[in-house]
Amino acid sequence: MNFDYYLFDLDGTLLNFGNIGGYADEILVEVLKRLNITSTPDRVERKTLWLNIENYIDVLDKWGATNPKNFWKFFDEIDFEKRKKLLAKKELSLFDDVIETLEKISNHVDYKKLAIVTNTIDDIVNYFLNTFNISRYFQEVFSLGFENDQSFAKPSPDGILTILKKFNYNSKVNKAIMIGDSIFDIMAAKKAKISACLIRRDIEKNYKEWEIQPDYVIKGLNELIEL
Repeated sequence: MNFDYYLFDLDGTLLNFGNIGGYADEILVEVLKRLNITSTPDRVERKTLWLNIENYIDVLDKWGATNPKNFWKFFDEIDFEKRKKLLAKKELSLFDDVIETLEKISNHVDYKKLAIVTNTIDDIVNYFLNTFNISRYFQEVFSLGFENDQSFAKPSPDGILTILKKFNYNSKVNKAIMIGDSIFDIMAAKKAKISACLIRRDIEKNYKEWEIQPDYVIKGLNELIEL
C-alpha cells in the first residue's frame, strides 16, 4: 500500500444496489413528473444532466425545471425512500470485499487516512455509513447538502480538494488516490492532480474510450492492497 490517503466514492464502489445509472434515471423521471414537466426528455437527453453537471442549472431550465432547489429537494427525497425500500428487501448492501479491505488499510503499520467523496447528500450518506457500521473507518466525509451544493459534485475536484486540505496533504511528500466506479470519479481525481483508480467489479465498462484514463483499473476493492 503505497498511498497515504485513500478517498472512496460511495455508490457502486462501497454500496451495491445494481445499475446505478438506471437507478438515477428512474428518480430523474419521477422528479420531472412531480414538477409537472409535461414533456419528459428522452433517455439520451436526460443523460446530459449528468454529463454536464457543472451546468445543471442550464440543463434543468431547458427542460422547464426553473427552480433547481426544488428539483434536488425532490430528487433527494425520492432517492432516500427508494434506498430504504431496497435495504428492507435486502437489495442494497455493502460489496463483499468492503469490510476486509477497509480493515487492512486502516490497520496498516503506516497510518493511512481514509475518506468518502460522494455526490450523494449527507443525510443519506450518514444513514448508510451508520447502518453498515463503517463510519469508523473514515476520518473525513465529503457529501452534498448545506453549503456543498450541486456545483461541488464530481467531476468537480472540489470535494477531493476539500478533503486533502483537511488532511494537510502535501503533493511533494504525500500520495493520494481516488477510487470510484465512474468517469466522474476519474475526472475529479485528475483535476485534483491525484491518482485515479477505476473499480470495474463484474461490470463491463467502456473506459478505454474515455478521453481521460484512470491510472489504475481493478475488479475488486481488495486489489487496492497491492497498489
